[in-house]
Amino acid sequence: MIFANGDEACKTYTAYAISKRFGVRRGQKANNRKGISRTCTFLCNCEGHSLPILPHEQRYVYRTVKRTGCQACIRFKIENGVWMVDKFKDDHNHPFIDDNQKHLIRSYRHMTDTNKSILTSMAGASIRATKVYSYLSGEAGGQENIGFTLRDCQNFLQSKRRDLISTGDCQSLINHFNYLQSNGSNFSYTFQLDEEQRLTNFFWSDGVSKLDYESFGDVVVFDTTYRINKYNMICAPFVGLNHHWKNVLFGCAFLLDETIASFVWAFQSFLEAMGNKAPKTIFTDQDQAMANAIKTVLPNTNHCLCVWHIAKNATHHIGHLLRNPSFRDNYWHEFLYRCEYEFEMENVWKAMCQEWSLGDHKWLNNMYQLHHKWCPAFGQDIFSAGIRSTQRSESTNNVFQDMACKTMTLSEFVNHYEKQAEKMCNFEVVDDFECARGEPRIMVENSGILKHVANLYTHVIYRKFQDEFLHALSVGVCRSEIDEPVHTYIVATESSERRHVVCFSSSDLTITCSCKLFEMRRWLCRHTLCILRHVNVTSIPSQYILKRWTKAAKQGTYCDVGQSSHAVVKSKTLCLKRLMQLAFSVMNISANDDVSEELATTTLLRLRSHITNKMQSSTGNDHINFLVERDEAKDVENYEIQILDPLRRRPKGVPNTRLKGASEKRKRKPSSCAGGTSHKD
Repeated sequence: MIFANGDEACKTYTAYAISKRFGVRRGQKANNRKGISRTCTFLCNCEGHSLPILPHEQRYVYRTVKRTGCQACIRFKIENGVWMVDKFKDDHNHPFIDDNQKHLIRSYRHMTDTNKSILTSMAGASIRATKVYSYLSGEAGGQENIGFTLRDCQNFLQSKRRDLISTGDCQSLINHFNYLQSNGSNFSYTFQLDEEQRLTNFFWSDGVSKLDYESFGDVVVFDTTYRINKYNMICAPFVGLNHHWKNVLFGCAFLLDETIASFVWAFQSFLEAMGNKAPKTIFTDQDQAMANAIKTVLPNTNHCLCVWHIAKNATHHIGHLLRNPSFRDNYWHEFLYRCEYEFEMENVWKAMCQEWSLGDHKWLNNMYQLHHKWCPAFGQDIFSAGIRSTQRSESTNNVFQDMACKTMTLSEFVNHYEKQAEKMCNFEVVDDFECARGEPRIMVENSGILKHVANLYTHVIYRKFQDEFLHALSVGVCRSEIDEPVHTYIVATESSERRHVVCFSSSDLTITCSCKLFEMRRWLCRHTLCILRHVNVTSIPSQYILKRWTKAAKQGTYCDVGQSSHAVVKSKTLCLKRLMQLAFSVMNISANDDVSEELATTTLLRLRSHITNKMQSSTGNDHINFLVERDEAKDVENYEIQILDPLRRRPKGVPNTRLKGASEKRKRKPSSCAGGTSHKD
């Protein structure tokens, strides 16, 4: 037999081997003096013998012995590019593979470009290889028809991961950042190296995040709970709250340690990326190094502590007291959630120390020194957007936790971060669409105030405002005093003995309340709404409409976003997705009967042949384009210095998930239900 090229010869013999149910592997080539191939041999995969393994040698992968010294082979003689069969031997000394197992033969398995693209896209969407393989097997009609195995899928994804960090994890990461920055997307990043040129800290932020910070950067949550990569570095995202009451990402930092110097560098990098515009309020956990760094870099920013972390730490330090309902309800919860005035907190604290003899308690005394950072009575004049804890940031980290593993590289995490940022942007677009096309349900139809704010606020903020308005119906005026132009009202709810003072000026429509809800959340409280309704004001004064809560929160802000980091998509991937949609529609129509299937098969084969011939005729142009793309990629990858990866460290017992306290680690008691079993030594 004579073949036009080596591929045709290889495919023909491989097809013959599959029909006979044995595998094929390529042997050695024989070249002449000029280095031109003269012969090529294909062997049975059972040819030769495996090397012996000595008893003292250890192998990480256990492999069975498959080679039996089979002599079956075929040799081709190559002359002027033409392949001709020179030798053929078909005697095997081993049994053939069963017919239902031939799809597992190595030479039979092959992943097409379409399957590789589907696998890459689904893996990028955090779908595991097992589920992707199950999906592809179902589409192909079973594992015997798909053409490759689950291990092939895993090996392919592993090779993609290696290609992603071919120049080193940190070097590839900096190359990626450098490419995004040179792409005109207002992307910025910075990093630190140690004396050995190893990456220690780095921070990045894209143009979309900077645009969000212009509108919603008044309150920032900074959390360092998670370590989710093989270097055990600290993931520290900067998270905010948008006008739809959802998280937005302002940037992210990775730190090697939790020292003052690392936190100072992180806050300075964040401040420089945001145009030196400091937030009004920042929430963190109770970390002294972090507090010192905030005092240094953000001296005019209000530093608040996470109430959730304080409550969690309390179970460790005063757990025996919290088990007493009297202490927990009358004192501890009063400090954390219900105190409205400073003198009230002071009196309750003194009463607690006297009744429970806690004057010398070290942890409580330390918390008392920091009471201005966590007690609501001392934070009424601070705008916090209704946030009391860093759970805003931890809810973002919960998304990161889904992709956390001990072997995750920094480049992979940044890739997932970009996808998460894109997902958040899409959520905001959906919320903006709902606000533009629909109106909220107004519970009190004749209220001019509700109709006014329904046109201004986003739906979720309107619902929160409406809750205050409905509670205002149960607020009554106990006493009033008139000292023109200011009217002072003493108001109270029907179910509470607490009194609040509301001052209203009819000349300029200014109104204040002693509960300070507007100062904290920037929408009017139930007490002020009661007075506005009492004096027949039918709309909210303009000075009490905060733009960040309105539908037009982002109007008037400008940031040169350009091509964002998560919008850079390869054109080949887009074309492939469009063609796949068209191909699937053709297949669905053609699978109804045999005639349609034969027509579709014939047409697709003819189309594939036509496209192949077209590509072969334009090989020269493709080669030029490849050289141009390679040179462009080379320019991006040529960085000034070689950046080394941090030393891989995994302290024993440190998980990838959020660190848990003693109460969360406490195991549940075994169930005593019927059917349970117990094992005794």
